[in-house]
Amino acid sequence: MTERSPLRWGAVAVGVLLLQALVLAAVAFPAPHNGGDHTAYLALAHSLLEGTGYTELWDPERPLHTKYPPGYPLVLALLMALGATTWGAFKTSSAVAMALATLVVYAWSARRVGAIGAGAVAILLVLASGWQDASRWILSEPWFLLWTFVAFWGAEHALGDGGFRPGRDRDGVPRKGVAGGSLAPGWLVVGGAGALMAFGVRTAGLPLVLAFALALLAARRFRTAGVFGGAAAVVLGSWFLLGRQGGEGAYQNEFWLVNPYDPELGPVGVAGLLGRVWTNVEIYVGRVLPSEWWGGTGASGWALWGLGGLMVLLAVWGWASRARRAPGVPEFFAPLYGATILLWPEVWSGERFLLPLLPLVLLYAGGVLGGLVREFGRAGGGDGDRVARGRPVILAVAATVLAAPAVGETLQSTEVAAACRNAVERSGDAFICHGGGFVEFRDAAAWMGANLPADAGALSRKPRILYALGGPPGRTFPFTRNPDHFLAEADALGARYLLFDWVDGVAFRFLPEILSARPEAFCFVAGWGADPPEPGTDLLGILPPEARVEGERDVIRRCPDGWMREPPIQVEPEGLRVPLRVPTAREG
Repeated sequence: MTERSPLRWGAVAVGVLLLQALVLAAVAFPAPHNGGDHTAYLALAHSLLEGTGYTELWDPERPLHTKYPPGYPLVLALLMALGATTWGAFKTSSAVAMALATLVVYAWSARRVGAIGAGAVAILLVLASGWQDASRWILSEPWFLLWTFVAFWGAEHALGDGGFRPGRDRDGVPRKGVAGGSLAPGWLVVGGAGALMAFGVRTAGLPLVLAFALALLAARRFRTAGVFGGAAAVVLGSWFLLGRQGGEGAYQNEFWLVNPYDPELGPVGVAGLLGRVWTNVEIYVGRVLPSEWWGGTGASGWALWGLGGLMVLLAVWGWASRARRAPGVPEFFAPLYGATILLWPEVWSGERFLLPLLPLVLLYAGGVLGGLVREFGRAGGGDGDRVARGRPVILAVAATVLAAPAVGETLQSTEVAAACRNAVERSGDAFICHGGGFVEFRDAAAWMGANLPADAGALSRKPRILYALGGPPGRTFPFTRNPDHFLAEADALGARYLLFDWVDGVAFRFLPEILSARPEAFCFVAGWGADPPEPGTDLLGILPPEARVEGERDVIRRCPDGWMREPPIQVEPEGLRVPLRVPTAREG
């Protein structure tokens, strides 16, 4: 175990927390996320708080939800119960969880490399763009990271730095405070609970649960492994059994598709999986990893590939050395989790999934650099003192190569975030920082909630966001260009409204062909944004089958009476509060 002064450890920890707090405050971005996951979490939390179970309130049939484990919605439900209603309140909880995750990473890595080395790792994480970004949204990443590194920290205390020699140092001597070198049961509970809580937040925690069990088996702690395995079987088994009853389906249903956003491409084969792995290697090694610190430099693709490749090479070297000498939970977790994200559909790949590996990459790569300096010093006949002085200098230079560009990018993010905060403060509208397409979507959701029939079902690109912003329940429109298939699915659902939005380009990829092929099946209800012919957000009615006379007309006409409230209510959309907790005009 790396010796450390408690005073030095505490001083560095305070410095890390202060830097983390300053950076999080500077980059705080008040606008809501424009992806559906964050509103799904909020809607699930609302469902739990309202006593309707773990159900998908945004779906007209309100099925049981089986995609996201309930750990994070339970946190949001607690915040709601305490009175949180604004986007900012829920975002603050993410920032706090991220700060705690950074502190736990520091505490864990300090056991391996000491306070100064762990402080360097923590500072690089604070400056990483993905680490900052995770603190700004209502997503599960901060809590997943927190529990993941609580598991590492607890396991490091419980199993000791010797890997196969729990409770002993590298020389096999029992550590102080651990009688006879036995397991520290309190820390073991902390680590095991962290692993299970990580899975309770995200199913991506499964590699961590497996890693924890493997570390216990490798340490020949079979009885303890059996107890942990029993607890894990209850937690994982309950969730997977629940998944067999759900509506939206677990991730594995989409995993086997070539592209989850284009199901017409069909399932992926063995060759497709191999191609997916290579594409993900290109994404993570050649772009995502180096861009965590060099993203704002404008570096060429080859420069990013060089930095990413070097970091991965050093990290793999460091991991292999540690795994051979003293494997712990992180050493089992790294390959399991790495394989998971390489096999994941590439359309979902991004920095969110790489975050748990960032501290490991830094720690392993830094350890190899320090070892190389020591070996070169010995080979050159240098004395121990000179080598000892040279190692921190080399490591400091390496850290600066990453940190210097990241500081510049952090300052740019600070300027953007400050401009957004100023705009929101002047307007009282958190959505103003987004483009017109998302603002129109928000306006459409509020209008639909007030003016459509209470049993209205709508197809849209983002049904979870639509519902959370005050709109009616609905589903994602079918990702098909076949109008007959599209209308058949709409009829089966009983959906009578279609929102053509510009939140992203997906609606434009599919809907124009549907509308141009079967204009007689639709009618116009309302629109937002630019006047024709400029594209805007349009709400269309889906006419019942008996009202569709193919070839009768070649344009979409206005809907007849009865498709909306007459006269329509002019709605003032919520700018700062989450509409889930605010009664709509339709509800009185």
